[in-house]
Amino acid sequence: MPYIRLSVAKKIHPDDEQKLVDGLGVALSKIPGKEPQWTMVEVSDGLKMYFGGKRQDDMVFADVKYVGRFPYQKKKEFTREAFNVINAILGTPKDKICLTITEYDNWGAVGDFHDQYYSD
Repeated sequence: MPYIRLSVAKKIHPDDEQKLVDGLGVALSKIPGKEPQWTMVEVSDGLKMYFGGKRQDDMVFADVKYVGRFPYQKKKEFTREAFNVINAILGTPKDKICLTITEYDNWGAVGDFHDQYYSD
């Protein structure tokens, strides 16, 4: 169950927010086994964001978490597509977008604990 948290400096129109969520779900599908219908997205907009000590009116930080370990090239394809989606929908310049990826081996979902390498 991938989880994407978006922190956005400017306010987002609800229609654009849905396009953003949908577009990031599709972008994440560049990584094998990561499908839009299982992706959770949290959007926080209208935030006070600073970079280099200066207030930014148009900046986005995307924190992406999912189970599994994937090759560099797949993560790079996803990252480029995520930047394209954010830029196309919000108009945020790519030099004002940051993204992190955290990969996990285990998770809890559907009322139980799961591990990528171990099963009961």
